[in-house]
Amino acid sequence: MHQIVPKASGVTGGAHHMVPTPHDASCVGASAAACPHTGEACPALAALFGPLGPHDDDARTWLLGLAPCSRCRVSFDAGRAHLRHLRLGQREREILLSAASGGPFAVTEPGMSRSVSAARRRAALSLGKAGLVAPCDGRSVTPDRTSRATVQLTDLGRFVLAAYGRFLEAGKPVRWTRPARNVLAPGRDPSALVGETLARTETALRDTLSELKGVLVAAIGGRLKDPGRLDAVTLHLERKATLLKAVLQPVRDARP
Repeated sequence: MHQIVPKASGVTGGAHHMVPTPHDASCVGASAAACPHTGEACPALAALFGPLGPHDDDARTWLLGLAPCSRCRVSFDAGRAHLRHLRLGQREREILLSAASGGPFAVTEPGMSRSVSAARRRAALSLGKAGLVAPCDGRSVTPDRTSRATVQLTDLGRFVLAAYGRFLEAGKPVRWTRPARNVLAPGRDPSALVGETLARTETALRDTLSELKGVLVAAIGGRLKDPGRLDAVTLHLERKATLLKAVLQPVRDARP
């Protein structure tokens, strides 16, 4: 089978023609690497992808997924500006204060009534939309051996605890215009995040090649029998891998 399935390092060679070159920049949408907050090109993405950015919606989606928004000052400032419209009820405060310990926080607990459990889940969803908490990769296993969803504070959430925790602990309305003094705002300038974007791109290429190889193995094994579906999936993965490889190759060539 190893003779039939191409090696990961060579999967993208035959599809290189699908990557636009700098001379084909007219076919690339101007918003391919646009920041969702400013509408301008993201410096962290543009530094790597430049005119090679994809021009279809699906490709733009996974391209923007490589952006280091969670560590970007622009993204943080946008989230902070929206805090003025955020109302934190009792359940939201419970989650924020409980998650401040640093470890994953189980949204629901054994013995919790159905109404309280539902209120906790709604509160966690609200905090997630505001960017204050994020789902953990794993799930908490309670003493009753029940698997429960867990969340943890984001950088913005930790900032809120540091800057406005006194309001939360006292049960008072949060005065968003009065943060505590000397609390450092998280986030770095996007132009300083090119290295992180490069690391995310390298990971994306490895994952894409592994997924493509898995699809081919499944097809050879007879588990993927729809030719049309096989063509669509492999074409999508080949295009993605080709673009990522075209971006990374100059960087690898420049390394000593």
